[in-house]
Amino acid sequence: MQPYLPVVRVAAGVIAASLVLPTLAITIARMVPGDSLRWVILRAFTPVAIIPYALALVVLVAMSQGLRTVAHRIVVSALAAVASLLLLHVWWFVQPFLVDAPGSATADGFVVMTANLHIGGADPDAVLDAVDDQGVDVLVLEEITPLALAELDRAGLDRRLGHRIGAARPNRDGIMIFANEPLRDPTRIGTSTPGVGAEMATSRGPLRILAVHPIAPNNGVAQWSSDLDVILSTARASRGPTIVAGDFNATLDHPHLRALMSSSYRDASVESGLGWRPTWPSPNKIRFAGMKLPSLFALDHIFVRGPLEATQAQVRLVHGTDHRALVTRIAWTDAPHRTTHEPARADDARPAVR
Repeated sequence: MQPYLPVVRVAAGVIAASLVLPTLAITIARMVPGDSLRWVILRAFTPVAIIPYALALVVLVAMSQGLRTVAHRIVVSALAAVASLLLLHVWWFVQPFLVDAPGSATADGFVVMTANLHIGGADPDAVLDAVDDQGVDVLVLEEITPLALAELDRAGLDRRLGHRIGAARPNRDGIMIFANEPLRDPTRIGTSTPGVGAEMATSRGPLRILAVHPIAPNNGVAQWSSDLDVILSTARASRGPTIVAGDFNATLDHPHLRALMSSSYRDASVESGLGWRPTWPSPNKIRFAGMKLPSLFALDHIFVRGPLEATQAQVRLVHGTDHRALVTRIAWTDAPHRTTHEPARADDARPAVR
């Protein structure tokens, strides 16, 4: 045996341990209930954990070569454990992709876009460029301020999407739905940063649109959780084909969004094809220790329920905001129309709309 091999193997063991042990915290947070901010943040890293587990697996496979007896058995046992953890995270990642839309997509469809304007700081021309380029039919904007609305209308939003519901407000409280078809039956969703709902007439009948924006968990985990409870109960109570869109400040690995998907809702970004489309932070906007952070978390979502299928999705950079916009192309399917309504559950006692 080469004299340097024991040192190399020890170093490899240290590398594997340094990859696995911190990542175990993410796995535990994903599996075990917890309400602290740290737990919420760790759960958001669930897809990212695939990378360190995969790297650790490669290191352990290399370490196992040429080992004998006890050392070999220890490394093989560690390898099996890490492989199991990797497969668990891969399963969590792919599981939402295994849900099929009812029926087959037709040629009848529309385009939905959601974007957080970062307290009105987004470039209005960039928003309008996205609307034009993608042929957006329904636009949901969060953190839209009165000044931002005026700038968007000056850039031509009122001419492109002539119908609107909601309100532009200072700070983070503004939220609006814009559409190229009339909107009616407005409702207010009683989250701490208000949401809004409306019904849009389409060639296939009425479509309910819910625009949401719960408070961020770093501003209070209890209120964040309560806001998501309200959104969940509102979505469950909606009748007929429904879209829920906005900045959820949560990923598909958080319990509330898993509960939403168990209520016949499907994430449009996931349904459009295997791919990871994180929306926060937007590149070039957030820095840590002087470095630009890449987009890591899918916080912005468009959920669909009923005879609808997302056929295409993409994220779009909008200058001036810390979120990337999410754009999805949604088709009506040939599944029969029917009213969907889930009765209230014990955990949905609080009112959905105020």
